[in-house]
Order: sequence, then C-alpha cells, then structure tokens
Amino acid sequence: MSFWRDERGITLAEVLVACAALGLVGAAVVTIHGSAVQTYVIGSNKTEVQQNARVVLERMGREIRQSSGALTAATATSLTFVDQTTNVTTYALAGGTLTRTANGVTEAVIGNVKSLTFAYWNGNNPPNALAPPVGTPANIRRVDITVQTGSEDTVVAGGVADTTAELTTTVRLRNL
Repeated sequence: MSFWRDERGITLAEVLVACAALGLVGAAVVTIHGSAVQTYVIGSNKTEVQQNARVVLERMGREIRQSSGALTAATATSLTFVDQTTNVTTYALAGGTLTRTANGVTEAVIGNVKSLTFAYWNGNNPPNALAPPVGTPANIRRVDITVQTGSEDTVVAGGVADTTAELTTTVRLRNL
C-alpha cells in the first residue's frame, strides 16, 4: 500500500493569490486606459476649438479685406459692410452662434461661440494705443476681431471642463 499522495493540482490559497494578482493588473489597465481616453478627448477638444476660431477669423478677415471698404455699421458685437458685389454683409453673434447675413439670407458660420468683439481704429490712432475708439464707420481703417470659441462636444469626459480658445486678428481695410 502506498501512502504517497498525488501532488498534482492547485490549492485554494494559490487560486486566491492568482485572482488577486489578476484583479490588480486589470484595475491598473482600466485606470491607464481611462486616463488615455481623457487625454485624447482634451487634446481633440483643444484642436477643435482652435481650428474653429482660426477658420472663422480667416473667413471674416478675407471678406472684410476684399470688401469695397465701406463699413455701414460698426458696433462692439457686430459688423456690417458692403462686399465686392455690392451686397451688404453682416457678421453678428446670435445666442452662441456666429451668423453671417448676406442678400437677406442668414447662415450659421460656427456654433458655441462664447464671445465675439470688434474694436475699430481710424487713421489717426497710433497702432498700439490702449483704448481703440469706435468712430463713425466711414472713418474706420482697421478692425480688430476677437472670437472665443468653445468645444461643440457636449459630452465631458471624466469631469474635464469645457475647452475654450480665444484668438484675435487685425484686418486693415483696403480700397480706401
């Protein structure tokens, strides 16, 4: 009779240790993956808001530069000018959406705009003066446009705050 026991197999203690080790590795992988996704969303939102601001400033600047130079209305939040084809074009902020109105047709240019401001300069102001005056539209020679955009992504990943970008451009009116 043999009193030797068969030692093949796993004890309960070994199974519990293996499960605990797998649990720790799994938790680490999930944590790293979550932070990687959050970082991606933050970077994507930053890229989006900067690109949106760049595109809108480029479009507005190009149209204003190519206009006949006749500004018809100039306020701190809207600008109206006569374009190349003698159509009146207006850029304004309407409830978080930058709108462009031309030929009586209003179109949304970009959404989730936090702020849009125009600063106007006439020919007598020094280029680096602290307070730009808003004069009569006929005397304006330079327009500073500042737009602050936010991410259009309504899902906030991992409690990350809304991403914003503020860009400014200067447009010198030509044909004057």
